[in-house]
Formats: sequence, structure tokens, C-alpha cells
Amino acid sequence: MLNRRVRIFAAIACAEPVWCSWVAIDSGIDASRLSINCLTIVMANLLRRNIIRPPIKFVRLISMIRHVSRMLAMMYCVCSQPAHSDLGAPEVAPPLSFSLFCIQYPADCQEQRDRRITNYRSRMQRWRELNQINATVNFGIMPKAMSASRNDYEWTIFPYDGNCGDYAVTKRHLLLRAGWPSSSLLLAEVIIRATGEHHLVLLVREGRAVFVLDNLNPIVFRLNEVSDQYVLVRTESEQNPLVWTRGRS
Repeated sequence: MLNRRVRIFAAIACAEPVWCSWVAIDSGIDASRLSINCLTIVMANLLRRNIIRPPIKFVRLISMIRHVSRMLAMMYCVCSQPAHSDLGAPEVAPPLSFSLFCIQYPADCQEQRDRRITNYRSRMQRWRELNQINATVNFGIMPKAMSASRNDYEWTIFPYDGNCGDYAVTKRHLLLRAGWPSSSLLLAEVIIRATGEHHLVLLVREGRAVFVLDNLNPIVFRLNEVSDQYVLVRTESEQNPLVWTRGRS
């Protein structure tokens, strides 16, 4: 049974209007009547203020539940994708980091139409825009150490430091905000031929040309100009940004 101090503190914590209505934790109230968000707020505050000190086994159980919930969310994101078929490009499972990214940034994983002013921006201006965004992101994000980068599976938009995935999704995010359609901005997992390392780049389709935006290169090149440097493993589909296909979509 919780003492009076805990009951009062729990009632104050649950008074947060965003999460739940006013409740009072007492021994006579069934815990099933409380919302999950409310209980989360209460437990987090109690633990942080050392009002209660659960045993180590309880803490490990909570941690395990967190990890299981996260894995279930990722499995749902992958398995709930609609069936899709590209001619000559078999569908494959997306990278795990991509599934995590779509949970955190759902707007960037939705289909977006072309909102560019075609009468104003010529191809040369679009070329300059690609180079400007590529250089800005490459300069604005500090490269993360290789040891830390290998264990980092979360892609973040404009972090302080990051790996190739952070660079690629940040460039794609800026181009989407500039009005580029999602069908032209394709994340691509490649293998660098020189090192055998898996790497993420952004492929940008402009007419019949495909350009490569890479954090390892300050200049934007056509894909056919650097095809001897990469092996395409899987890319986003043009028709659906949630679908990935083998090799070039």
C-alpha cells in the first residue's frame, strides 16, 4: 500500500491535462482503471525523485518490456507495408534503421508531390540547389567516430554528429521541404567497392539523370559517373517511399 505522500504525489502527476484526467492512487482503486500514460508519468516521477526504490529485477523487467515494445513497433512498421511490385525490381525488406526513422519522422516517409515552380527553376538552378544542400549538410554535421557509428542504428535529421544515414535523411528532408517530390528522392544502401563497407547515399532523379549525394564527396555526381565506386544493394521505390527494392528501383 502506498503511503500518503506517494498518493498525493501520484495524484498531482496524473493531473497533467495532456495525458490523463485527475485521478487519485489509493489501495481501493483498481490499477486497470488508470491509463497507461498516467501510470508511466507516475512511475517515472516516483523513480526519479527516489520516492520508491524498486528491486533490480523490477528495473530489468521494465527495461526488457521497453525493448520488446520497440521491436514489436519495428515489426509492425515493416510487416504492415502494402504489397507493391516494380517491374524488374523485386521488393526487399527495408533497413532496420529506416523503420525506426519512419516511427520518429512519419512525415518524411509519406508520398509527397512535386511542389517546385517549374517555370522559374531551370535545370541549372536545380543543379545548384543540389550542390548547395549537399555541401551544407556535409559541412553542418560532424562525422561520428567509426566505433560509435557502427553501433548507431538511428537516423536523425540534423544531429550534431552522425553517420552516413544521418547525412542522407537530412539532405532528403531539406529537398522535400524545398518542394522536390518523394519519387525523385531515393535513399540507397550501397557497398563501397574500395573498402567493402555498407554505406547510405541519396539518389536524386532529375529527368533521365540520377545524381548521387554522398557525405564522402563534396561534389554531386551523376550515378553513371561513379558506378565503378558503388554496388547498389537496395533502394527506395519511386512509387512508394515505404517500399524498398533490390538494386536500382
